[in-house]
Amino acid sequence: MSTSPTTTRSKLTAGRPRSAEVTRAVRAAALALAYEGGAPFATIERIAASSGVAKTSIYRRWPNAASIVMDAFLAEVGPKIRYRRKPRVEETFVDSVRQLVAALKGGRGDLLRHLLAAAQSDPQLLQAFQNNWIAPRRAQAMAVIVEAQAEGQLAANIDADALVDAIYGAVYYRLMIPYEELSAAYARKMVRQVFEGVVGGRRS
Repeated sequence: MSTSPTTTRSKLTAGRPRSAEVTRAVRAAALALAYEGGAPFATIERIAASSGVAKTSIYRRWPNAASIVMDAFLAEVGPKIRYRRKPRVEETFVDSVRQLVAALKGGRGDLLRHLLAAAQSDPQLLQAFQNNWIAPRRAQAMAVIVEAQAEGQLAANIDADALVDAIYGAVYYRLMIPYEELSAAYARKMVRQVFEGVVGGRRS
């Protein structure tokens, strides 16, 4: 699901002029630093020095360094994981999970793990993650399910929340506890198994 990570930041910058160039520079600096040394390495001081943007300007837009990294991460990954509707709902979800898995390869997956961990003790970061990543993507997943129910591909009594949890929860479990690699093959096998076992889907 795609999303534009502006919800939290818009509250912080209400009434102030915003510069797209400044935002891009700060995001790019924060993300580069986070990939270089992990999320804690991307401090406000380092971001300001690397981007050439004053700390006062940065604080007008974001409450802390972790929120900048989160914002930059979502801006980078969001366009890579758009939903693409397929004739069968199962294949729509297979494609979605494959895109997500591909987007989280390497440094992105490591960074997301760090951000999720940091969010557990940072209410602002947790809210930003919920508003800008979880809620929009979940809403789009629900829309796919509702459409599939209307077409008769899924039963009307299917619990959409449970279905989304079963599909994406498996991805985040393997991301956070990396006992096995996240791969395209895993994405297909896992989604097909969910549809076969939970909703009575049939393998093609």
